[in-house]
Amino acid sequence: MTATVPSVHPLGSPLGLLVDHARLPGAEQVLDPARLSALLGREVTPDRVRIKPGASVLVAHRAAGSAEETPGRPLEDVGWVQLLASADKRHNLLSRAAHHRVEVLEHPAEQAAEPADGNGPFLLSGGIDSDPRLGGEIERVLRRQKSGTAPRVLSYNPGRHAVLLLPGTGEVLRVASRPLDGLLQVVGHWRELGLPTLEQRRWRGRSTVLVGERWGHGDLAALAPHPLSMPAATRLGGIIARLHAADVSGRPLPAARIGSPIPATSADVADLLPHRAQQIEHLVARLRSVLPTDGPQVLIHGDLSPDQVLLSVDETAVPGQGRLPLRVVDLDRSGLGPAGVDLGSWLASCLLAGVEEQAAAFLGGYARRRALPAAEELAAWTARALLAAALDPLRRYGADWLPAVERRLALAEAVLERPERLPLPAPDRTADAPAPTPREAGRAPLVPARVEHDGAVLTVRRAWADDGRGLPLELVEEHADGESGPLRGARLEAATGRITVYEAGSDPRLPGLARVLAAHPGAVVVSHRPGKRAVVRHGEEGDAVRYVKIVRPGRAARLLEAIARAEDFTGPFRTARVLAADDDTVTFAELPGHLLHEGLPVADGSWRRAWRDTLEAWSAAVRASRRRLEGMGEGAADGHAAAPGHETVHGPEAEAAVLTAWCERADAVDPAGARARGRAVAAARRELARVDGVERPALIHRDLHDKQILWRPGEPPALLDVDTAALGDPALDVGNLRAHALWRELQGLWSPDQAEVVREEIDRAALHSGIGPETLAAYESGTIARLACVYAFRPQWRDLARTLAATLDPHHLSAAADESPSLGGTATHLERKMSR
Repeated sequence: MTATVPSVHPLGSPLGLLVDHARLPGAEQVLDPARLSALLGREVTPDRVRIKPGASVLVAHRAAGSAEETPGRPLEDVGWVQLLASADKRHNLLSRAAHHRVEVLEHPAEQAAEPADGNGPFLLSGGIDSDPRLGGEIERVLRRQKSGTAPRVLSYNPGRHAVLLLPGTGEVLRVASRPLDGLLQVVGHWRELGLPTLEQRRWRGRSTVLVGERWGHGDLAALAPHPLSMPAATRLGGIIARLHAADVSGRPLPAARIGSPIPATSADVADLLPHRAQQIEHLVARLRSVLPTDGPQVLIHGDLSPDQVLLSVDETAVPGQGRLPLRVVDLDRSGLGPAGVDLGSWLASCLLAGVEEQAAAFLGGYARRRALPAAEELAAWTARALLAAALDPLRRYGADWLPAVERRLALAEAVLERPERLPLPAPDRTADAPAPTPREAGRAPLVPARVEHDGAVLTVRRAWADDGRGLPLELVEEHADGESGPLRGARLEAATGRITVYEAGSDPRLPGLARVLAAHPGAVVVSHRPGKRAVVRHGEEGDAVRYVKIVRPGRAARLLEAIARAEDFTGPFRTARVLAADDDTVTFAELPGHLLHEGLPVADGSWRRAWRDTLEAWSAAVRASRRRLEGMGEGAADGHAAAPGHETVHGPEAEAAVLTAWCERADAVDPAGARARGRAVAAARRELARVDGVERPALIHRDLHDKQILWRPGEPPALLDVDTAALGDPALDVGNLRAHALWRELQGLWSPDQAEVVREEIDRAALHSGIGPETLAAYESGTIARLACVYAFRPQWRDLARTLAATLDPHHLSAAADESPSLGGTATHLERKMSR
């Protein structure tokens, strides 16, 4: 779900807006990082800002450039500055500092031109140990520490709390400005319920200081790319459902610290951004009308988000093998409240972070144990959470706080307007769709978009199903200048998410790859499917370009047999000439021409000419193979006495079996798309079941698409990679081409005009070849479903592949079509079929 915010602010600079909002003379001294550094005599970076208009501005800061060591920062690197209007508060702050013998500095503050009372504002600063409300407890902690073991600061919110790490013991202290007895009570109840949180206890009897352990490898926000994060989000959903369903009767639990149903920050946001006041008023009115006010009070977290969930990702944490180790932390706001607060908070956090699949995984886990509210109610709670958190980017003083605040407002509006766009878990499948796989509920995409290796970030271009040694990956390093590094192979271990990256030009199961590259300096790997095949292009100076296909040792003979089986394509098409072969390599001459995948102009007729030539060549190859087969006798025509490799006919039943296998493979790597693919495969299998047996089989390519065809004016088109050729139903090839035309249009690689030309030429060739519209539609639907499965392995196109699958179901079109001009006019497969 996206929301648009302006790139240029209508009211001036972000700093000017803050100063106007503060309404205190001298506010710019503390709100401008450069002036703040000059004031303190050292370069600092603001970390948190809290503004009470007309009363105070409080800023927490850290030393600029201070190493963000793991964990935390030194005490001396952290401090605060406060601009105060009240003389009484100034006096109390200085008196408290004198009592505890800590240093608080008072600075000259800029005065109003005509101060109303001739008094103030006042400007003071200090270190974390002189914090006006926390300093006393922090000072006690310091006194208890041995020399040389000063605590480190993990988190600091001035006047409210500090989180300190004790290096000697590894314990974590939470120092608060209020008694934490309610928090201890809630933590105790969580643990009684068997819910995973960290044990807390009073530190040396102090009610405002709790101590606990440091645990895990990071939180779910930081670990979102990790393969374990989605199963963890699913498990968390079940945990929160148990929390909400817990019996709290007779328990003296505190109310959750969540504020009023309509966030009090609304007025502050409207004051800060007056041009958004009407928008905020509209949001508040909408929330008042849709937020439930009489729902049950259950035990909630109160501030649920991925960064409140710690995860252990060591080697013992394996999806599907026992419980994933996680801990829910920061229960400061936990208590009795509406369950929707947690659900909306989680959704809002995931939407803002762009991890919608994490949101859906959580809701899927929740829905297994407890019913979810209707989408409209979820949207209301999500919008409330976005409005409540609208000022968070400012409070954390992010450099882009202004567009971040406005994005939250825009997203809250979008959520309320379009509740159906929330990343909700998939409902139950239809009866004819495949059953959910064990991984589907986790909705975890197994194949990552990027892989970090030796300090470089590699893009995952393609992946394939697990062959018993892990999932093969094809990687490439994308450079800042737009160039790409060499292709590299890798293996992904599904159980642990561990990725092994091969050195460029190597593959332990393809020894011929390194040998070919060593023999031809400057050669380039153009394709690499680890463990199965690679293609290398080379051409020494003065020589013609050649392509070498490398396979596993002893497999080159099979490749040559496949080429021989496809001889009927040679003549109508130009096919690659074999120049040399050995045990594991076959060398081909280059085929010149323009790859049809890259498109040609429509206006001058070259695009139509290229496709007409291609389909006429294909028709000629079909006729030639039929003549040859029929000349071999009736048995060959029935598919029982054909040439070697043609023992069976690939027809509708074989294609349906291929779809079932691909659907299972795709569900294993992209459970979130399983429902859409399941519907697509079920629909395609229904259509294929209506196709009669193959009366006149012919040689077919079986994987015919635009990346296999080269066109050159005045010459026959060229055909690549004929090793999939088989005896089968010619309708499969043209159905394959037709489905690819739709896919290229959805991808934005072809214009609608280009795609329509291709469809027209395909339909023309099918008609002349005696292929009926229903048969063509059935095979087209089969390829659409198969492509949706194949591209589930390609992170760049994974989400769009779900949209492709949805074209087979007119009632479940992807919502993406509503927002993309390239998708909005795309007919469903059923609509295209009816129009023929």
